[in-house]
Amino acid sequence: MKERTRVKFNKLQQAMQHVYGVQSTRHAFAVTEPLETRLNSAIQDSSQFLQRITMLPVTDRKGQSLKLGIYSPLAKRTDVSTRDRQTTPMSPPDGIEYECKLTEFDISFTYDLLDAWARYDNFMDMYMQQVYRRIALDRILVGWHGESVAAESDPKTKLNLEDINKGWLHLLKTHKAEHYLTESSPGTGKITLGSGGSYKNLDCLVYDIYCMIPIAQRSGSEVAIVGEKLIANDMGKALAAYAQRPTEKKDIAILDKAYGGLTSITVPGFFDTGVVVTDTENLSLYFQEGRTRRQMADYPKRNRVEDFISSNDAYMIENIEGIAAIAADNLEFMDSEPIKKESTRGAE
Repeated sequence: MKERTRVKFNKLQQAMQHVYGVQSTRHAFAVTEPLETRLNSAIQDSSQFLQRITMLPVTDRKGQSLKLGIYSPLAKRTDVSTRDRQTTPMSPPDGIEYECKLTEFDISFTYDLLDAWARYDNFMDMYMQQVYRRIALDRILVGWHGESVAAESDPKTKLNLEDINKGWLHLLKTHKAEHYLTESSPGTGKITLGSGGSYKNLDCLVYDIYCMIPIAQRSGSEVAIVGEKLIANDMGKALAAYAQRPTEKKDIAILDKAYGGLTSITVPGFFDTGVVVTDTENLSLYFQEGRTRRQMADYPKRNRVEDFISSNDAYMIENIEGIAAIAADNLEFMDSEPIKKESTRGAE
């Protein structure tokens, strides 16, 4: 590390010590309120999709849904001459129980990289923006693909972070399997789409998924989250309309075409052949208060700086009745092979 870089790095550590109220950043410390909330808010602000879902701090490691909401109709009439009036709970009586699990977000950067960045006065702000963005993308990826909580995760085989936590679709499959379409014809194990399939087009498929949600459980703000390969198959080169969007600033594409009568969007980390219909605020990410940890220290044995960040996270579907989806891996196109994303983007 160059002397100029060393001076800036020392000032950075002193600034972090002041902000976090600790004597040293070289040892792990708890990120306390309100900085913990600010840290999670910065992560949320780095992703348009996280801004659309519900992110809440929770006190307990385990518990029931905490978001305020009335998910059942209130209107009724009681013959009070025979029985008392009964109240409607503000959250579903059979709500899913959450459990926050430790998640590590650890980064290292070499002295050479630090020397290159040190010429910028705001180099640490630039660094943290990248960290926030990557944590946001990882949290979304786990939300879609998470299936289990491994004692030690395996990034070499679980490329989509399937073993970090139990995500939204896992919760749906586990707690409301009838809202998770796995086959369009009994015994086939396939959802067929196209002129020779059970669903002639994507509109029919999305509308059928939407119809799984009972009328009384619809918020009126449902959207169809649709995989890009499905859109490419349906619209061909129409993907080019948003293929060049600046992904570092915007991660949601609102499609010009509505599917199944619903506003349709694409989001990060989602299955290429997936469909989910819900109000995005129905998807929640909880983080446990007082459990965010941080440590940044020089590690000269490897000529690098290491930054350790961890939090206790949990995924929740607030109203399990208000969401429906398909098993993306089971979808099969019955027409010609859909246009690949690579060729679509290259056509521009």
